[in-house]
Amino acid sequence: MKRVIFTALLATVGLMAAEGVAATEDGAVLYAKKCAICHGANADKTPIKNMKPIAGMKAQKLASTLKFYQDDDRIGHGYSQEMVNTTTFLSQRAIDAIATYVSTLK
Repeated sequence: MKRVIFTALLATVGLMAAEGVAATEDGAVLYAKKCAICHGANADKTPIKNMKPIAGMKAQKLASTLKFYQDDDRIGHGYSQEMVNTTTFLSQRAIDAIATYVSTLK
């Protein structure tokens, strides 16, 4: 019985790890398509002055910021409308994948 539980636990952890890797890979593809033009291939560029690069930012912070733009709550400077347009059709899974990917960049 212990062996069955242990095997099931290992399989669950393995699936979770594989899902995390897939999210990062999907995030890389989505980032390249949606974000790199303004933020750079390694998220080390900034589209406006006095903005910190987003590379290495915490995933939760990135995801919540993308959600604010998606909900059209961050209009205020010239580039905000571009962020609203870019995030409008992203699913929450896509937002999370992009945020996870960018958080791994240095």
